[in-house]
Amino acid sequence: MKTLNLLAPVSQLLKPLRRQSSSRVNALLINVPRVQLSKGKNKYLLMMIHMHGLTRFGRTIVRGSASKDHEEIFEEIQKEMDKIGICAKCLGGGFISNKEDKKVMKIYGCCKTFGEAPHGRTKDILLSWTKFQHYNIILPKKNLNAYQ
Repeated sequence: MKTLNLLAPVSQLLKPLRRQSSSRVNALLINVPRVQLSKGKNKYLLMMIHMHGLTRFGRTIVRGSASKDHEEIFEEIQKEMDKIGICAKCLGGGFISNKEDKKVMKIYGCCKTFGEAPHGRTKDILLSWTKFQHYNIILPKKNLNAYQ
């Protein structure tokens, strides 16, 4: 009984954390652009963003840069998301060759640090973005004879 009495003053000192409404959380996630790519050959990351403990589902985003390494892209996204209170998890990476003049993209390769991103999922996200809806997006062909 004495331990319960001792804990009571401590609980009064701790202020309850202010919980954000689900509509505010969803607005924060929706306001993050789904795709950011440069022209030419991009190193890209496929990332899942969410509000830790406040959302059941996250939002998948694609980030790429022609001049930065995968690690630099990841660190930049982490800093950007930390400022607004969003958690980011890398799902993988690779390369995107973006030829805007021909409206053609090629998604290929693997990131040595984060592994290969599911390129099909990346393609779906790019096609859902209005800027890239009319692009021809090419995925690598799987070598089916590699295991035979």
